[in-house]
Amino acid sequence: MDLSLLIREANHQLRGKRSIMTLPKKNTRTLTVDAANYRWLVSVHKGVLHLTVESADGPGQTLQAFFEPHDQFKRKHDGKWSFHRQGRSITPENVARIIRHGIANGWQPSSQGKRPFHIQTWDTDKVAPTSIRSADDEVSLKDLAIDQVSELRFDVSLDSHWRKTLFAAPPLKRFPLPADYVALSDRVRKCELRFAVFNEGSTECGFVVFGIESVEFPDVVMYTTNNPAID
Repeated sequence: MDLSLLIREANHQLRGKRSIMTLPKKNTRTLTVDAANYRWLVSVHKGVLHLTVESADGPGQTLQAFFEPHDQFKRKHDGKWSFHRQGRSITPENVARIIRHGIANGWQPSSQGKRPFHIQTWDTDKVAPTSIRSADDEVSLKDLAIDQVSELRFDVSLDSHWRKTLFAAPPLKRFPLPADYVALSDRVRKCELRFAVFNEGSTECGFVVFGIESVEFPDVVMYTTNNPAID
């Protein structure tokens, strides 16, 4: 047999195996929506909550919806923050909303051989807003850092000191913001979150890109473009 035919046959068999993969029964929950039965499971991968849903009556196309986590932190006796638990709660009502949205937009839970149907984080928050649980001694530090970085983009871009510093700085060199920087919120100061700014480089039109990131959460970073011709 021709080698290319062998490869195509092998790929076909692999696709067939993938199409009949099902959720493990352990830890999954069942739900009936509009007279149809489903099984669902929430897991965490690389800091993102994954909701996976499939038909309970037979393997078919799976649905995967992604939710931003809301990690809760507590202070330890030494004053340092430590991850405590995941604060976002995905309920059967949320799952039912996701299922109906998926079906209305092309998900086919009974069809085999199809790739998973995805609903991204920017849609899940609109389709199925979830509740966030926080106790008095818990803080959503990363959420707080995200909000602060978003605000800092504008303050740093308008601050004459940081504009002068970053325009002249070598790319990617980090400059820590002082703890008493005027744009930091009282809550950020109380939680002792730290932030840094840097020159990310230039655009094709000559604008300089400023980066603002959280020291504790380096993946929390945002950018703003700035014209060096304007003081």
